[in-house]
Amino acid sequence: MVGLWGEEFEVSSNKTKSILEKAASPKKVKTKKSANDLEGNLRLIRENVDLALGKYKDNTVLIKSRDELFKYFERARQDGILAVDTETNKSLDPITCKIMGLCIYSPSQKAAYVPINHVHTGTEEKLEWQCTEQDVHDAFTEYSDVPIVMHNGKFDYEVIKCTCGVELRLDWDTMVGARLLDENERAGLKGQYADKIDPSVEKYNIETFFKNVNYEDVDPETFALYAATDAYITYKLYEYQKKQFGLPGSERLYRLFKEVELPVFLVAAEMELTGIAIDKEYSEKLSKKYNARMEDVDKQIEECLSTRYAGRINEWRSTPAANYHPTTKAGKQGKSKNEQLQDPVSVTSPTQLAILIYDVLGYKSDNGRGTSEDDLKKLTKQGFELGDLILEKRGLKKLLSTYIDKLPTIVNEKTGRLHGHFNTLGTDTGRFSSTEPNLQNIPSHEKSIRMMFTAETSRFETPVVDRQFTLLSISDVEINGEWVNAKDLKVGMQIEDHYIEKLEDLGDKIIIHLCSC
Repeated sequence: MVGLWGEEFEVSSNKTKSILEKAASPKKVKTKKSANDLEGNLRLIRENVDLALGKYKDNTVLIKSRDELFKYFERARQDGILAVDTETNKSLDPITCKIMGLCIYSPSQKAAYVPINHVHTGTEEKLEWQCTEQDVHDAFTEYSDVPIVMHNGKFDYEVIKCTCGVELRLDWDTMVGARLLDENERAGLKGQYADKIDPSVEKYNIETFFKNVNYEDVDPETFALYAATDAYITYKLYEYQKKQFGLPGSERLYRLFKEVELPVFLVAAEMELTGIAIDKEYSEKLSKKYNARMEDVDKQIEECLSTRYAGRINEWRSTPAANYHPTTKAGKQGKSKNEQLQDPVSVTSPTQLAILIYDVLGYKSDNGRGTSEDDLKKLTKQGFELGDLILEKRGLKKLLSTYIDKLPTIVNEKTGRLHGHFNTLGTDTGRFSSTEPNLQNIPSHEKSIRMMFTAETSRFETPVVDRQFTLLSISDVEINGEWVNAKDLKVGMQIEDHYIEKLEDLGDKIIIHLCSC
């Protein structure tokens, strides 16, 4: 068997599998919770990691000081490349997460782990010897000329910017590269490495070993065996992809990768970090309005069921067809349709709605017993009075649960803004997509929902030099407590202690000349 660093060794696959299974599902012993429990759990983790990954100790280094970090970056500059990965405190939110450590690799050095926020076991006291966020900031700033390789670098870029205050360059992203080379393949780091580099590598992830503990409590020496290899694997994928993009006929694909996808990747990262403001006061009013409408629709449905359809429902309940008990596949007696139809009827249940429409009321459909939007529209034309109300109820429910009531609850507590995910290669066709929430799917026909999103309300002071200043045409200017678009400014308007004397419209910009009052 060949290891991550190319060395040959023999290991029983059954033994490795047993180790991974043991790490993922440690035995549960009933004990009184105490500090000893944590120490025992960490001891078991250390043993499992050593058994599964201990063979990589000679190829992994722990960086314990600012000086060691800078020496590593200096060698990386000589190598002309640096692979980077981050580990957080199990958080997937770059804005609020805590960075546990930095994983780095350059080809002339060992894979390195840089602990930043590990603590003494069972306490919140940080280890005194580890590096700081400022050290990481200074290293990346000092060596900003070193090309950087990452896998899903959008996340690591955001983590490092939010925790260390530095914006990384991105010269190669192996996840983006994998998606461009073959959109049908999985693009996960370890999956790509196993598929393209070494299929004999055992598949595991961070939860395999550290599922039941906080990462900060894990000894950095133990944590490094897992974490540092990610940067190495990223570099090996970079080497593989570089060869693939260099094959004859791949020139256009490579230009797309370097000139479009990578730059857009960082734009998407900044979009995610910037977020968008939600007008909470307006959202609350909108919620009351739509919930009130939902209550009104529910009352109309209830009234229709109790007055228009109650007699026919009661008459149907006494029929043989309504009380027939079918035999299930297991040979048991199933529920009759009468038993399935509640009183009052739940129109949100497809089963009950189908029974009401096709069994009680006797409507026919060319789509069997369908209750979809298209089915209900056709049935409404046939005289089904509840059709429009049910469709409206479904629409209101979606608007409330997906947008009106949902969006204000996922606003980031730290920034007070909504931060979605933008996936530059979110579909197999390469189309841009958005998730958590899907900000590309805000209903265009519901303008009231779009008004939940609001522009930044901060005020920016524009310097006036020699009694003139320049604005973008889309900017607004505050005049007498009101905001006026730059395109609507007129000679004679007063801005603070000055009058507008002259306006120069340059299309995208407007130069405003002032005179004293």
